[in-house]
Order: sequence, then structure tokens, then C-alpha cells
Amino acid sequence: MEAKKLENYTYEDYLQIDRTTKERVELIFGKIYMMAGASAVHQDVVGNIFFVLKSLGKCKPRVAPYDLKLFCAKPGIKERINIVQPDVMLFCDSEQIPCAIFEVLSPSTAAKDKTVKKELYECAKIQEYFVVEPEYKIVEKFMLKDGKYHYVGSFTQQDTIEIECIQSEIEVARLFEGVESETE
Repeated sequence: MEAKKLENYTYEDYLQIDRTTKERVELIFGKIYMMAGASAVHQDVVGNIFFVLKSLGKCKPRVAPYDLKLFCAKPGIKERINIVQPDVMLFCDSEQIPCAIFEVLSPSTAAKDKTVKKELYECAKIQEYFVVEPEYKIVEKFMLKDGKYHYVGSFTQQDTIEIECIQSEIEVARLFEGVESETE
């Protein structure tokens, strides 16, 4: 099931929705996206990513639900306030803008994570974007260069992956420790 979209909303609309419902929502380019609860596999992977980043002792990792307010202005898109809840964020030089974001895919969010959220993170100049696929236990990495994300590669459990904004490498296998795919 794909996340529901409600269009042409402002930040003020978002605040009203946030106050009147217990539903988690994101506001991206004027659209409201309803968020479903996470699976155990999703939560296990998010927990592992947080633990690995926290154990490095560099910068501050944060996990959803945590509202990240991003401003975006680019050709064809009027500047808007966007509110998202990335699965894992890594804050280094700024408390407002993370240097890296990890999105753990789930059936209800995969399309949004790979398209509209990637576009928003690129527009907001998030240096590194990691798309984590629990089912296949791979991580795709994108780096910001000249204002655009460039695909760095797909990394499997046999690989290490560099997080350049903290000048550290992590073993991809650690992100999936103790995690069984939902199809196993």
C-alpha cells in the first residue's frame, strides 16, 4: 500500500494536522504524506544504524520520530518549509541540517524515499544520502556534488562503506546484525 498524498499544504496546515491527530505525517513540497507504523525488521535496522553511528563517537545521530525542518528553493519549486522524519540523521556541524541521512526502505515508503525525499535532501544540500534495503541487505550511497546527488554504488554485507562527513568507514554487515528479512 502506498502512502496517501494530500496536496497544496503549507507549514501552518502541517502544524494544525500535527495538533489534531496522533498520525505521523510529513510535509514535502506542499504534499502531506501519512506515515504507517514500522515493522520489526525496519526498527531493528534503524536501531543498528543508530548504534553503529553512536559507537563511532563522532557527531550526533538521531532517529525518527524527529521532525527535521528543511527549506527548499530551486527552479520550478517555490521555497517551502518541509517537515520530514528520516529514519536516521547524523548531525555534525549544524543542529539544523544533518550531514548524512539514512532511509530504511519499507513497502509503504520505498517509492517516496527514492524519489521525493531524495529530491528534497538534494535540494536542502544534505551531503550524503544512504538508502538501506533490509530485504536484500544492501545500502546505496549518494553524494552531493555541484548541487546534485551522484550515485556512488551499492554495498553488500561483505563491504565497508565510507561516511565521508565523519571520515569513518563502517561494515555494512553491522547494519543488518541479528536482522532476519521478512521473507526468511
